[in-house]
Amino acid sequence: MDSTKEVHKSELMVVHLPRDEFAKKIGLGVPKSSTMLIEGEEGSGRSVVSQRLAYGLLENGYSVTYISTELTFKDFLDQMYSMKYNIGPHLINTSLKFMPVLPIIGDTMPKEGYLQTLIEHQNLYSTDVTIIDCFGEMLHSSNGDGDMDRFLEHMKKMVHGGKVIIMTVLKNQPGIERLRQTCDVYFELELKSSSYGIRHIIKVRRYLKARGKVDKMVEFRVEPDVGLIIEITEVSG
Repeated sequence: MDSTKEVHKSELMVVHLPRDEFAKKIGLGVPKSSTMLIEGEEGSGRSVVSQRLAYGLLENGYSVTYISTELTFKDFLDQMYSMKYNIGPHLINTSLKFMPVLPIIGDTMPKEGYLQTLIEHQNLYSTDVTIIDCFGEMLHSSNGDGDMDRFLEHMKKMVHGGKVIIMTVLKNQPGIERLRQTCDVYFELELKSSSYGIRHIIKVRRYLKARGKVDKMVEFRVEPDVGLIIEITEVSG
């Protein structure tokens, strides 16, 4: 584990877990002071990848705020434990904070205010990493370029000093072009049919400030009671 110890001392947030090869395929972790975008069609595994990142970060000693526009607290617990991601201790010691969107914004707030809320609520960025799954819901309800300009500027301020912001979005959702251009790390997830069934593929479109080897394309699957598994016969690029 010498390599992991070395990157702990570097500008990298390690996501290594002994149970899978995911970290080795993506340069061992996420660069500090960076923003990350995970884009994919429905069912491509956006939430699974972000949840695997969250658990890997937690297990390596980082704190995480996980914001969900789709899951309740119970849904989140059920999903994480179905993959044997034991988040209980992290919830107890508050290194993990789960925040469903509705309690954050209130059921009477117009959707136009969602993105502004992400800017105003500083407690959402009190941890080392903030994950917004799915950010696309926030973007869809924004008031256009003005809101996006303010949020992009806000992101730069929040990640200054070592923090990380990770966002998931639905593939080709209107308004995400600037996110693609701005984020330091950009994963595009795809589903492909083959004689072996549906294949889940991560295409690493951008990975700035990498501290290790980063594969261009990674194939994975998800199994109950196991979690995310990297396929042995990875996609070559």
